[in-house]
Amino acid sequence: MVRKLLIAPDHLSNWNNIMRLSYWAMSLLSLAAVFMTWLLILSDKPYASPAFFEKQVLIRNSLILGTLIVAELIYRLKSSLQDYIIIMLGSCFGAITLALSSTEVRGVQIVMVLPILVSILHFNYGKVIFACWVTMVTYLFIMFVVPAYRYEFALSQKAIGFSVIIIVTLISLGIVNRGLQMMKEEKEALRNEKKHRLQQQAVHEAASMDALTSLENHKTFQERMRLTLADESQSQVHLAILDIDNFKLVNDTYGHAVGDQVLRKVGKLLRTCSKENIFPSRYGGEEFTIIFVGLDDKAVAECLEHIRLETERLSFGEMEDRNVTISIGCHKLQAGETRDVLFRLADEALYTAKRCGKNRIAW
Repeated sequence: MVRKLLIAPDHLSNWNNIMRLSYWAMSLLSLAAVFMTWLLILSDKPYASPAFFEKQVLIRNSLILGTLIVAELIYRLKSSLQDYIIIMLGSCFGAITLALSSTEVRGVQIVMVLPILVSILHFNYGKVIFACWVTMVTYLFIMFVVPAYRYEFALSQKAIGFSVIIIVTLISLGIVNRGLQMMKEEKEALRNEKKHRLQQQAVHEAASMDALTSLENHKTFQERMRLTLADESQSQVHLAILDIDNFKLVNDTYGHAVGDQVLRKVGKLLRTCSKENIFPSRYGGEEFTIIFVGLDDKAVAECLEHIRLETERLSFGEMEDRNVTISIGCHKLQAGETRDVLFRLADEALYTAKRCGKNRIAW
């Protein structure tokens, strides 16, 4: 039973659960204090009768504990009303404490503003007003129904209590107003930050990506080559250069718009092959490059053959469903070779593929 009470329902918000546990802690501490006092008195007077123990203290703590148990049951039945239950729980907590406390205790009325203070956590004007209304009604009920307060409490003291409730309500509304303004400003700042990040991302993509194919552009390719070759931990680096066969004929026969469509589809195919160690880019015109990092010759050859075959299978309705082919030259970086040497040897392999009939891979 105790374990079930300690575990909050899934629908209970974090703030409400904190307040729920706080009410339990205050109630249990109050009960512990009462029984500790009782034990201390009995230790001094072993034969003393428990009659000295004020019954209203036990009644007060029992009522508070009962209220908490009832609230726990309601939490699990009326999840949509949990915020208002927390507020009303604070009102019950304060009302029981005030009604069963001695009128000689100064400042005890302050306990009545507890639900108003709790309502601040919701940052909602309506809930603060609701807490004020509940507190006013409860305080009025105690002042005119509980005999001790009705007859022994001066009118001025009662008026002070109502004044405190109104003042605390106004302060709470001010806090909520400021809190909402701060949240609005925070949301606006987050929106601006997100917008700024998106703008930066767009600028970065515009500077690093090819607009037609959405692949990395020539500048990014050169930078990636420099960084890859500067990394001494990379033991295997391959560079492949791809060229669309007879691309000039496509432009001359079908127009540059169709040529752009061919470039887009080839670029899309290359993007599907892109991985954390495979970096395709558009070098310029109808030429593309792929940097392979950490792959052996067999894996690179299989990837390039896949690209060659899939390119040949592309269909272009703009060219009467005719296809295009690509030639590929590839070279693996050897010890002592520079970036320029790597590119030159890959380019020479490309021209070998062209001279040998196109639509093939040369090393």
